[in-house]
Amino acid sequence: MVGNFIIKNIQKFKTNKISKKILAIWAGLIIMSLFSLYFISNNENLYNKPIAKIIAINEQESNKETTDGKIEPIKNQKIQAIIMNGIYKGKTVELNNVTSFSQVNDLDLKINDEVFLSIQDNDKQEISTVKILDLKRDKYIVYIINIFVALILLVGGAKGFRSLASVFVNIAIVFIIIGLFTKGYDLMVFSIIASILFVVLSILLVSGRNKKSFSAIVGTLIGTLVSMVIAGVVIKFNNWSGIHFEEMEFLTHPPEQIFFIELIIGTLGGIMDIAISISSAIKELYDKNPNIERKAIIKSSREIGQDIMGTMANTLVFAYLSGSIPTILLLLRNGMPITYIININLSLEFMRAIVGSIGIVLSIPITIYTSILILKKHKIGEI
Repeated sequence: MVGNFIIKNIQKFKTNKISKKILAIWAGLIIMSLFSLYFISNNENLYNKPIAKIIAINEQESNKETTDGKIEPIKNQKIQAIIMNGIYKGKTVELNNVTSFSQVNDLDLKINDEVFLSIQDNDKQEISTVKILDLKRDKYIVYIINIFVALILLVGGAKGFRSLASVFVNIAIVFIIIGLFTKGYDLMVFSIIASILFVVLSILLVSGRNKKSFSAIVGTLIGTLVSMVIAGVVIKFNNWSGIHFEEMEFLTHPPEQIFFIELIIGTLGGIMDIAISISSAIKELYDKNPNIERKAIIKSSREIGQDIMGTMANTLVFAYLSGSIPTILLLLRNGMPITYIININLSLEFMRAIVGSIGIVLSIPITIYTSILILKKHKIGEI
């Protein structure tokens, strides 16, 4: 009786302690979020360029005939704005802005938007001309980041927090690699090292140090290596035939090397996702039945892998092609045939999607067998 009473009180104390810790973490995150929103709404003095906040807009609509004979709606905006920083802080200025329906090279401004200005003054230090340069977007980025952080923590809990940590670590690695490249280091070598770090740190931070994570890491690295070897051999024998690097013409670095690095990083993301899913599934199967037969494990894992494979392959295709939608629409509007667009402008996107899909397909059996090999002596309750 006394023993049970003591155990119950200890468990209650631990639960209360955990609840207080969670509340403290959430309170800290809310305070940080509010502070970031306040800071980003009052940071104009940190910028060297003049910034103005729009307080009133008078719009007049008209139409413009484009070079191909089509009519495009145009808006002429007469804007009143208050300068928020610099020597002219507090002064009201009149601005003109023209925005088209397509908004290709212009801005459709709204009240309370903030814009960067170019100010020319006269000999009396008075404003003579003022022009809008660009929209101040930092607050919108912070809004999106706060929403993302809140959602990933609400849905993922502790794992969501670790996922955020892995994202920040990977971003730091990317900037380090870029810094090393600008100092003359070999980009290919450091990109491969960075890719390995991405996999290891991401999986360990999210899933912890355990057999499941180890099997996912091994499956990801082997799957990526095999798919890159296949892609490299095919590309080498074809001497890059059918791959057009027009969109990389601005580079001062060999586009073939940059493209191969893109293949590694893009393929890595898809394979890592499927590898951790399969290794987690195999661990759960062993947890439910430690004496389960190898054939049953392989059959169940293949079913899971095949379901993931279809969706992941589509995800890669849509992810790569979605970034080319503006280019596709522009070329179609200028009368370019779809075959030309696919062969010339989408060859890199299709190549990335195909290589990534090959990696996903190969990673399924690789991860299944590496996970079985690593987890076959897994004990119930072992992480």
